[in-house]
Parts: sequence; structure tokens; C-alpha cells
Amino acid sequence: MKKILVFFALVLSTHVHADEASRQAKIAQIVEAQGLHQMLQEQLDQSKALAAEIGRDTFRKMLLEIGIAEGEETKALEQVLVEFNERCAVMFSAKELVAMWSAFYGKDLSEADLDKILAYYKSPTGKKDVRAAQIAMVEFSKAMNAEGQKRLNESIEQLISDLKTAIAK
Repeated sequence: MKKILVFFALVLSTHVHADEASRQAKIAQIVEAQGLHQMLQEQLDQSKALAAEIGRDTFRKMLLEIGIAEGEETKALEQVLVEFNERCAVMFSAKELVAMWSAFYGKDLSEADLDKILAYYKSPTGKKDVRAAQIAMVEFSKAMNAEGQKRLNESIEQLISDLKTAIAK
């Protein structure tokens, strides 16, 4: 009797594993059809450029606050900035983000739902939708980065002011 129960447990677990493998394969196809990797990579590239710009601005402001005029920074200080920018540039890869997203996608969707979604993305209308989303993502990222930089600069200015006030007390 134990052998029969073990056999059925193995058959059931194999079936569950096969179902999950099938779901993951369909999700991978949806991710590919959506162009998610490309969109995330473009966003990461824009963020990398923005982080470098923000880093340079913040660096200049901090140097001025500690009494070092622009152009007087040392090679050691410049290297600190370069290393900071390099660390910020590699926090995530598009491949990592796609893997994270894929782990959460479709948990409440049936195999039939995934099949329909995949069929949509492979259709002419679905392909147009993907292209429209890719174009929108580039512009959306630019707008979001510009506004984010503006807000960050305001926050840094406030931080510097708050630090000066706290030091003066």
C-alpha cells in the first residue's frame, strides 16, 4: 500500500511540475512577444545616463559646500564619483528584471488565459500594441527621469539647507 501511495505521489508531483514548466514556457513567450527585455534595457540605459548626471551635479554641490570650487577637485575625488556612477549603473540587468517580473506574472491566470494572451501578442494588433508600448516607454522614461531629476535636485537643496541649519545649532 505504501508503494502505491508513493507511486501516486510521484505521478502527481511530476504532473504538477510539468504544468508549472508549461506555464513558465508560456510566460517566457509572452515576455518575448511583449518585448519586455528591450523595454527594460532601454529604461536601464536612460537611468544609467541620468544617474551619472545626477551624480555629477550632486558631486559639484557637495564640493562647493565643503569649500572646493569647480575645477579644483582632485583626481581622488573624481575617482570617488566614477566609482559611485559605476556602482549605480549595474544595480540590475534587464535579464534580472525580466526574471523577477516573470516570477510574479500570471499567478492567477489559467493555462487557457495564457494561451489567449500569447495569441493576442502574436497577432497583428498585439504586435502594434507592443510597438506602441515600446515607443511610449522611451518618452515616458525621459519625462519621468526629467521630473525625477528636478525633484531630486530640490530634495538635495533642502538636505544641504537642513544640514547647514543643524550644524549651526
